[in-house]
Amino acid sequence: MEFSFGKEYKLCSKKEIDALFGNGKRVRVFPFQLIYAETETVHPKRFQVLMAVPKKNVRKAHNRNYIKRCMREIIRLNKQLIENPLSSSNKNMNLAIVYGQREIENYHELEPKLVSLLKKFNHLPEFKTNEA
Repeated sequence: MEFSFGKEYKLCSKKEIDALFGNGKRVRVFPFQLIYAETETVHPKRFQVLMAVPKKNVRKAHNRNYIKRCMREIIRLNKQLIENPLSSSNKNMNLAIVYGQREIENYHELEPKLVSLLKKFNHLPEFKTNEA
């Protein structure tokens, strides 16, 4: 298992971001919200992700950056939870993870919550194969 999380995993296209927030489906595990949409664009990796911490909820930039760094590290270590269902169903996805809480939590408090969100994403009906 490769544990890198380079630029090819980052969602940067304004057009794809607008489509994701406009037409994406949502999964929630407090304090995170995962917005996902299948894409026709073939990525070098199976998914691209955008992480957002709204300024409305977390006012100080260094706190927003800390939360995003924690989210990035958690995804880097647990990205097989996203890649495995995508590779088995042969799909490419764009994802956005939004932090929706005013209090700043540390890494050890955020990790189980974000991992449970990724597991919930892993068990969505979109990834179930029709093998009887």
